[in-house]
Amino acid sequence: MGAKKRKKKKSRRRTGLLRAVILLIVLGIAGVAVWQIRGYFDGNATTARVVERSFGNYHSGTLVVARNETLYEAENATSIDFVADEGSRVSRAGVICKVYSSGYNQTEISRLQTYREEIQNYHVNQVFSTFVDAALDSENAEIDALALQVRSLVQGRGVGSLSNLERQMTSALTVRKNYLRQKYPDDQTLSELYKVENDQLKKIESWTTTYTAQEDCIVSFYTDGYEQTVNSTTYASLTPSDVRNVIRGVAPEQSTVSRGSDPIFRTVLEDEWYALFLCQDEDWNPVVGEEYQMQLEGFNNYVVTGVVVSFTRIGSDLLLRMRVANQSVEPVLNIRTCSATVGDFVSGYHVPINALYTIDNMIGVVIVEGGLQTFVPVTVVSYPDQNTAFIRPTLEGSPLANDKTVMLF
Repeated sequence: MGAKKRKKKKSRRRTGLLRAVILLIVLGIAGVAVWQIRGYFDGNATTARVVERSFGNYHSGTLVVARNETLYEAENATSIDFVADEGSRVSRAGVICKVYSSGYNQTEISRLQTYREEIQNYHVNQVFSTFVDAALDSENAEIDALALQVRSLVQGRGVGSLSNLERQMTSALTVRKNYLRQKYPDDQTLSELYKVENDQLKKIESWTTTYTAQEDCIVSFYTDGYEQTVNSTTYASLTPSDVRNVIRGVAPEQSTVSRGSDPIFRTVLEDEWYALFLCQDEDWNPVVGEEYQMQLEGFNNYVVTGVVVSFTRIGSDLLLRMRVANQSVEPVLNIRTCSATVGDFVSGYHVPINALYTIDNMIGVVIVEGGLQTFVPVTVVSYPDQNTAFIRPTLEGSPLANDKTVMLF
């Protein structure tokens, strides 16, 4: 009997030691971030949903976004060929778009194509009908193929960029023209046809403006009319009344669009943007130079850090002007106003208290997803009530997120 008991005790110690070693190996492999296990806990246990929350001292109000942006306008624009994509990053000197003014239309493109077909027919039927020139035949075949693509696009039966086809066609015609001048004597009729073609090209170019980026930027073709009155240059002078008018959608006193002009696009710099936060809180005394967190509602609870540049209090209105640096402007590229909270709050998650589980003195929760149970170490920030814990993941890169399923014990 004594031998059996000693054997059981040794077996238990070995089992405990083995479990401790396995735990250390698992935590080492996972970087002490998560412990993934399958079927370790009771499959019949109940579960709950994780709810994302914020905790701390914060103030609610409305945010107006002021970006470092430049608006571009054009007079009498009839069509635009967008080269850059909406929201894309464009390097300095990169082409953004081509704008065609009044006088330019598809008829002019068709007329240019007619002139080029006449040149092609003259080549085939008059000048070189008795010659066999493989190099010229290859050039002609390329031009014919491009001509068919242009015609299809003009007639609405093709897809692609007309400006790209124009560039390819011009290049092909230039190559052929240079080749002909070198190998064959001048032909008066052919020279006249080329002149007509060049005149038509110049006519089209006079109605075309190519816009390029003046510096590295993000491009947007959506405008709201406030680009010239609410931006990185003007934000510091805006009053609570000005900001309230923007929130209400009141048009600026001076139109952002010049008479006879239309907004075409805007370029936005990424390095910084500004937030004009308007609230009604007579007890809040913000400090210039202080950092506050801003949580923008309706945009996946986007949280950024802003530094107070200045503030103005008029009556019950408090306007906070903050600079947001070293954070991409992309999430707020196309929004002007939104509800927000500003303060020194921390973000975390609410879970039932009985979702907390301890493994080797580590407190955590067990996420259930796709049949896999993942133990995630957490820090308990507070207990908002007797049934709820406010927690944050202990390590970065945690799978803990809003609406995840956790086990209850």
